[in-house]
Amino acid sequence: MHKLRRVAGVPGDYLVGIIGGKNGDRGVRLTSMVAGLSAHYAVLEAAYTPARISGIPVQAWTQVQKNDLLHCYESTAKALEELKKLITERQVEGIRDLCAYCGIGAPRQFDHYMPKAKFPEFSVHFYNLVPCCGSCNGLKGETWLKHNGARVFINFYIDSLPTSPILELDVQWLVKNGKRVPIASFDLVRPAGFSTAKFALIESHFEKLELLARYRDQAHTEFLALRDAALAREAKTVGVLRKFLDNYLERRVETLGPLNWRIALHRKLEEHTPFLQGCLKP
Repeated sequence: MHKLRRVAGVPGDYLVGIIGGKNGDRGVRLTSMVAGLSAHYAVLEAAYTPARISGIPVQAWTQVQKNDLLHCYESTAKALEELKKLITERQVEGIRDLCAYCGIGAPRQFDHYMPKAKFPEFSVHFYNLVPCCGSCNGLKGETWLKHNGARVFINFYIDSLPTSPILELDVQWLVKNGKRVPIASFDLVRPAGFSTAKFALIESHFEKLELLARYRDQAHTEFLALRDAALAREAKTVGVLRKFLDNYLERRVETLGPLNWRIALHRKLEEHTPFLQGCLKP
């Protein structure tokens, strides 16, 4: 998981550009809605904080209005494609190829944090567009709030994240074809000093996106990548190899941040001396 950065500029300007590319009756209808949509945009922007965003009311749109608003996103307008590109390129280079929701897949899609089925007026507001992978987009779907009004998912533009690791691992080692292979399981833990209320949102996020199970399923692939890096070092002693992996891990933390599941896995694997011994040059 990692924070996202918003693009520069006025959100309403992008809306006007997208609507400007519409033709026919739909273009006329959308143009007539610009003033009203600007007012809705102002509501979102004023309430775009962790404490207030969940209180933004759902509006009553006619089916025609809703279809027109959704078409702003569902079409292939040049202005929309340019906005998506700006959002992607605004992210930190080292992690822009990772989904913020999970830290596993590549963000080939955009999620509407506030579901566009409920909030079609924000279908192209860049505050509401989150670059994500297909798995997270599918699992999240149209989910928004719990029955008690609490949000279900982290908003990586505005929510605070811990600065300390939130994952603990248990690794069981098996021997297959003469090689040691880890079976990893992940648990979510609240760092000291991070509020219980804020951590409840992280727990909900992890549960709904099935992240612990997905990390477990991806762990073997990541183990192979780390083992290849260790073998390529051709170290002759555990001390030399561990120093190399410590430096490698430091760079990965700088790139991915302390919360990425790969960091937790690498740390745990590096603790296992027999694994390091198996990666030494004969």
